[in-house]
Amino acid sequence: MLQKYDLPTVVYPSNMDSTGRLGIPDCFSLFMDIAAPHADILGCGTRDLAGKDLFWLTVRSRIKIIRRPYLMENVILSTWPEMPEETRCIRNYMISKDGKPLVLGKTLWAVMNMKTGRLGRVDELYPEGFQAVSGPVIEEPFTRFDKDFNGTPFGSYTVRSTDIDFGGHMNNVAYIRALASLYSGREWQDLNISEMEIHYKSSCFEGNELLFRRKVVEDTTHICAALPDGKVIMYAAFK
Repeated sequence: MLQKYDLPTVVYPSNMDSTGRLGIPDCFSLFMDIAAPHADILGCGTRDLAGKDLFWLTVRSRIKIIRRPYLMENVILSTWPEMPEETRCIRNYMISKDGKPLVLGKTLWAVMNMKTGRLGRVDELYPEGFQAVSGPVIEEPFTRFDKDFNGTPFGSYTVRSTDIDFGGHMNNVAYIRALASLYSGREWQDLNISEMEIHYKSSCFEGNELLFRRKVVEDTTHICAALPDGKVIMYAAFK
């Protein structure tokens, strides 16, 4: 049983931003991509779940950046899950080089029944005898956001056809790209983001308009994206 999955990889041009380094949305993309083949190895991948009318649901995701690798830099991409709870589990990630961590990540996952819309049992999906090999790489808990978010409006984004994934709704990483697009290239780079977190609250679809609001809480910028009727779609935070 391969509890931890390591994959040598390269920062290709499609993964870099205007600074020639791995882009922040691309950190989330790489972590999402490596989770898929490892879940297949463990027998709880997308195809395994489809046979049970289930699919993986990303609830929250967080990264911590030590150094973003440069274009064509060789790195190791790693992932491993913690022991699952009944209806959720945490998966850890790391991008490293020469044994030194560069980017850390963790995601809270659940599974949903495609027919009933209800959450399924996560602990029943892992192989018998599964034991986690290591603990979390990010010790801090996920952020708690105010339900009555009173931030200042600072932009809007219309969901494009290119934002939609095979589930028919906006892709997880597309939210991060939409958020980044509200800043100029210089502004986004000047933020010098070292930590970022996303909470997915509801789905949105092609043609939906997302209205973004933001506020600063201590040393962290909090973001809320909602539909015009006020329905919250996503929360984000970054330092």
